Amino acid sequence: MELILVRHGLPLRREVVEGPADPELAPEGLEQALRLGNYLASEKIAAIYSSPMKRAVQTAEPLAQTTGLPISIVDEVAEYDRLSNEYIPIEELRAANDE
Repeated sequence: MELILVRHGLPLRREVVEGPADPELAPEGLEQALRLGNYLASEKIAAIYSSPMKRAVQTAEPLAQTTGLPISIVDEVAEYDRLSNEYIPIEELRAANDE
């Protein structure tokens, strides 16, 4: 058995007043998800699992469409800060620290 772990595509920055920030993918992230689906299309994928976060599900969707497999949502698989009311993409944080 081979396990393929994939990080979600690039999400939007999101800050909310109430509840957890759960951003969708940015346009670049949607493109990354499409490329991932195409890249893995020739693999023998038996199942697709995702956290409940929008960005994770959106990343898995193109592969699910390509393979015809459903996305199994696993609530216990989520980022440690999933309940935070702010989400800043790691790429944005890295760029800010480089300045």
